[in-house]
Amino acid sequence: MNAVEVIRRHIKKNRILKSDKTYVIEGEVRVAKGVKLTIPDKTTILIVNGEFKKSSLRRSALIFDQGSTLIAERLYVKACNAQYKPVKVADNAGIWFLGNFSDAAKDGMSVKLNRKNPLSNFRAKMIASYYLGRPDSLRHAALTNKKRRSQKEIDLDDDIDGFSVLGVGKNEWAISEVRCYYSADDAFDVTNSHISLDRLEIKQPVEDGMNISSSRVEIHKSLNIDVRKNKTKDRDLFDLETDDGASFIELYNRCWVRLKGVFGDQVVLSSTDMPKPVTRDDNERSYAFRGQLKSAALIYSIDQD
Repeated sequence: MNAVEVIRRHIKKNRILKSDKTYVIEGEVRVAKGVKLTIPDKTTILIVNGEFKKSSLRRSALIFDQGSTLIAERLYVKACNAQYKPVKVADNAGIWFLGNFSDAAKDGMSVKLNRKNPLSNFRAKMIASYYLGRPDSLRHAALTNKKRRSQKEIDLDDDIDGFSVLGVGKNEWAISEVRCYYSADDAFDVTNSHISLDRLEIKQPVEDGMNISSSRVEIHKSLNIDVRKNKTKDRDLFDLETDDGASFIELYNRCWVRLKGVFGDQVVLSSTDMPKPVTRDDNERSYAFRGQLKSAALIYSIDQD
């Protein structure tokens, strides 16, 4: 079993992680501007669940600041408990990538375009995330006697997505593949950015699969989103927001596409291969498609959230 190293402070100097260790993020940890973090192949990073009042997000998070650098191969990021054991529960603030492509803000996190600052540089073959993010509320169980438990729901703050990209441009982003499994809120959130991926896989988030806000996301080889319908309403494959401009998801020809879930409200699909979805407000009809695109497809919203 790998040795465990806990990281509690911001990373302010270039650092190379070791392949024989598992790293734990406890609290809000930022990779600072101008700093390069190099991560060996198949490294696991754990993010501690639970409230951290000193964090601006009130949870543990790994944040790559504007102007920082990530150099990785295959990286695995998972939730863990206070004893640093991986758990299948999401109660953290996930992983963040902040760029210098455009102004962007969400959940109290923001970036400002500044040509005097260095560009970010995010490079990896694959990042796989498991049980990242925070739900709208937390359920706490309290023993009332030896045989019975009562549950009390406490609203601690708004939800936070598992994997977040803010203000990142194509010349800052060279992460080929992203996998988002069992996120507590939206799985893959892109805000005011333009990025390209070879592969994106999303499995069973609590809410939407792709939340794209005034951004363009290109997917070249495969898109796999499983948001199978359950009792939760307004839980979609795609949620496209247009606060600062239109949103586009470009699927290239010969891209393998596997979709299962409700398509999304007020979203337009332009495709000669994929069946037309129902996208009216409050639609809850399931949509499914599996196949390789013969021609490029576009999912977009110009002025409808």
